[in-house]
Order: sequence, then structure tokens, then C-alpha cells
Amino acid sequence: MASTLNKLAFTFRCCNLRIPPRSTSRLPLPPCRQFNSSCRRRDKASSKPYPSFAATLDPEDRADYEALSPAERAAFEADAKRLEEHMTSRGVEADIASEVANAAHQIALENDPRDSEHQVVRPKRGAYLPMGEVDEYGTGDDPEFAEDDMSSTAHGELEQHREIREYARLAAWEMPLLSKLAKPFVPPAQDQPLRFRYTSYMGEQHPAENKVVLEFCPKDMPDLTEAQRTKLVKLVGVRYNPETEIVKMSSEQFETQAQNKRYLGDLVDTLLAEAKDSSDMFEDIPLDFRHHKFKHKPRFPEHWQMTPERKRQLDATRRQRLQADRERAEQGKLIDGVKLIQRALKSPAYNAAPATVEAQRGTHGKGRSKGERQRLLR
Repeated sequence: MASTLNKLAFTFRCCNLRIPPRSTSRLPLPPCRQFNSSCRRRDKASSKPYPSFAATLDPEDRADYEALSPAERAAFEADAKRLEEHMTSRGVEADIASEVANAAHQIALENDPRDSEHQVVRPKRGAYLPMGEVDEYGTGDDPEFAEDDMSSTAHGELEQHREIREYARLAAWEMPLLSKLAKPFVPPAQDQPLRFRYTSYMGEQHPAENKVVLEFCPKDMPDLTEAQRTKLVKLVGVRYNPETEIVKMSSEQFETQAQNKRYLGDLVDTLLAEAKDSSDMFEDIPLDFRHHKFKHKPRFPEHWQMTPERKRQLDATRRQRLQADRERAEQGKLIDGVKLIQRALKSPAYNAAPATVEAQRGTHGKGRSKGERQRLLR
């Protein structure tokens, strides 16, 4: 019945909207344009009788209308008549005319390129530090600090102080409660040769948080003969460290640590089963440790270590040297370097030596010989 309402006989058949031409002046436009609408009302004397209500409907709506009972037809016609009378009333006509005029006025303002007063001009963002530049957009200077608030740096320090106090409260009141969950350390037994290592980032998301590392020593694996251990070393390949005799493997292909741990455990079970398989012991394949670079670690020589005998020998040597120095001092043969330097500085030959050397250089060109200079310095 949607098309029925479109075919109702509304009174304003024609709506003449006239917008006066815009003046060249930049005066603000009036809030509303003139709107003239005339209603073509039917004259009782000259009007022709309305056709039947069913004749104004579409074929589909007419079929639905004819399927109604006489009472339903009468109710439908009464509702349509009331709607027509409401839409043709003067109050509704004035409201519609006002809304149409306002809409036309707004469209004219938006589509007119000459009207620059009603266009919203967004100020361009200036430079980061526009000091000494002309204020083109009239934004004005920044307001002066009224000493009624802290600076941004002070707010940052205060926020950091709050965070520190929060963690201090956690350490004082909540962390002591964790002691109830503490368990004593129990070293692994002989039947637990596998060592797993996990990495936790304290609740933060990290790509490596699901990684699990497994380490074990082939000699610690139970129920393995020497030949089977050698075959196990050949199977693991480059994951074996010949210096520490440790096999190291890792997995991070799954999303959780439990899945990676389970995968490594199943992999070790598979390796042990293959090592115990006596059908092929890989006896014709030698051990290859070229993947590992042996690093020479210098060690302190054993004969340099300080033993009690060596200490007694060093003490005896020091006592002998001190005794020899005392004997030279008593005989006057011990040379005192400080006194020797002071005596040399006070000698007149030392002070006159530079002038004599300069004069001799001017005479012979090469100066004095080495023996003469040493004799003058004495």
C-alpha cells in the first residue's frame, strides 16, 4: 500500500520557489528566503466528482484492496481521507513551506562560490616555534603562565613518583604473602636427565616467550650402552657440544610453551628409540665435530703457583740482598742517587758547559767531542 499514499490528492500540486539574485556586496544574507506557494483548491461548483477510490490504486494495490472485506475497505478509506485532510490543512502547508525555504537557503549558501563570509576557514597550523614570525591568522600569543599549575615536566615527575609508590606498596604488602607459596629446592634425581629452560617477560607480549630450550647429557641417559651413546651423538649432529658433552635443542614453532615442551620430549623419545635400534649402528660413519670451534683457554702454569717451599726461597733471597746493601753502606760503596744528582747540579762545570759548547761550535762547527763533553760534566 506504499504507492497509495503517493497518489493521494494533496492540495499543493505546484510549489514555486524563487531565490532573489545575490547582490555584489558582502552583506550577510537574510536568514530565510521568500517562499511563495499557491494551492489549487477545488471549487465546489466547478469541480468534477472524484473517481472511485479503487480507480486511483495500482493494479497490485487494487488487487489487495479488493481482497478486503467491506468493513476493512470502509476503515481503510476513512484513514486515507483523514490523512488527506491533515496534509491539506493550512498549518501543515506553512510548516512544509518553511522547511523547504530553509533547505533551499542552505543549499544556496553552500553552492555559491562568491559567498566567502559564510565559509568556514580553518587556520593553518603554524611552525613548531614561530618566534618572531608574523601572526597571519590572528591566533594571538600563548597565554602567560599564571603560576596556578605545574609544568608538563613536573607532572611527568609526579606521575613517576606515583608509580614508584605503587610498586613500593606492592613490595610492602603483597609480596610477603608469596612466602606462603615458596617451595624448597629439590635437585633433579638420576632418572631426570632432561633440563628445560623457559623465558618469561613478566606478562608482556614477546615473540620469544613461547621458546623452550632442552639440554641433556648422553651419558646421563639410562639403559644405554657405549655404542648406543655414540650413535645418539651421531644422530643429534651439530647440537652436540664435544667440550661440555651436552646436547642442546630448542623449539618455538608452537604457540604455547607446553606444546613446545611436549614436542621436545617426543623428539628425545624418538632419538632414544633410534639409538637402541641395533639394525644399523652407524659404525661406518665417524664422529664429526667440525661444527664446534675449540677455544684455547689459557691456564695459570702449575710451576708458577706459590708453594710454601717457594715462599721460603724468596724470603731467603730478599734477606741476602738486604744484608749486601747494609755492608756496602758501611763501607761507603753504596751509591746514593739523590746526593749524586745534587752534587752535579752545584758543580760550576755543569753551569759553564753550555756556553763553552756554543763557543766551540762556532769555532769548529761540530762542537766538542763526546769525551770532552763528559769530562766537562764531571
